[in-house]
Amino acid sequence: MTLRILVGLITTVSKQVEDQDIKGSVLVFFVKLIGWLPLPVAGSLGHILGHLVWMFAATPKKVTLKNLELCYPDLSEHERRKLGKASMLETIRTAFEVATAWNQPPEKLLKLITHACGEELLNEALEQKKGIVFIVPHFGNWELANYYMASKCRLLAMYKPAESAALDKMIYKARSQNTQMVAADRRGVVALYRALPSGMATGVLPDQEPTVKSGVWVPFFGVTALTPRLVSKITNDTNSIAIGFGCQRNPDGKSFHVFYEPVDADFYSDDIMVSAAAMNRCVERIINRDPKQYQWEYKRFKRRPNREPGFYK
Repeated sequence: MTLRILVGLITTVSKQVEDQDIKGSVLVFFVKLIGWLPLPVAGSLGHILGHLVWMFAATPKKVTLKNLELCYPDLSEHERRKLGKASMLETIRTAFEVATAWNQPPEKLLKLITHACGEELLNEALEQKKGIVFIVPHFGNWELANYYMASKCRLLAMYKPAESAALDKMIYKARSQNTQMVAADRRGVVALYRALPSGMATGVLPDQEPTVKSGVWVPFFGVTALTPRLVSKITNDTNSIAIGFGCQRNPDGKSFHVFYEPVDADFYSDDIMVSAAAMNRCVERIINRDPKQYQWEYKRFKRRPNREPGFYK
């Protein structure tokens, strides 16, 4: 989703260019330009631009408000609009920070993380020498979360190449500095099944809608949502330990802290629906730490069960 945001920010520059590699090169130029800035400065620029995005990006705004209406029905319309705008500002801020994260050394960026909450969960898992599956939703700054995970564990991550070769080269170079990358396909899944029993760790996205075949219908904030099977299946099949994880912005707006969120015992159930529902509850608790730091712009409830009408009209 971050890539879509960054692409959208330069559409006015590259819309006359038809060749995808040239478009990618233009995007890489702008990302690197932003990436030279200190991360707090880049984030502040994104925050400023977020006001314009909220004013003029009608579709993301509409999706955000609908998601908040579904997930926080007790909020008033005024409260939802206030939270929606704050979320949009955070999303654009994070997009600019990601540009910095892709272009500066991890050891420099990790200095912006002031402390860790609940790290005893990680230490206990490492002592057991089992695989670790980090449940990492689109909350806070997930690129810094990746760097922090890799500083604590032997990390293996699935990676879907970007359409542009130029952009893909930049992202892959950044993410592979301290993480072993595998393709986000059947080969990658096989690699995870082999790596986790040896004590390696991986980070997975629990909040992107899968295909109907690879998902189950379980509640998310009380709304039936198509939810990935893979997170539960790969954890339980390899006898690994699941831990919710995130990198949250501190009140000063310039620094961060990481946190670990335990999963319910139900996550380890043999019943995939029980397990997936427990995973969603973990994600909910992470989001409720600070709802504005979650990416509400994503159409999380796009598919509906039993041919029910869609929410995003």
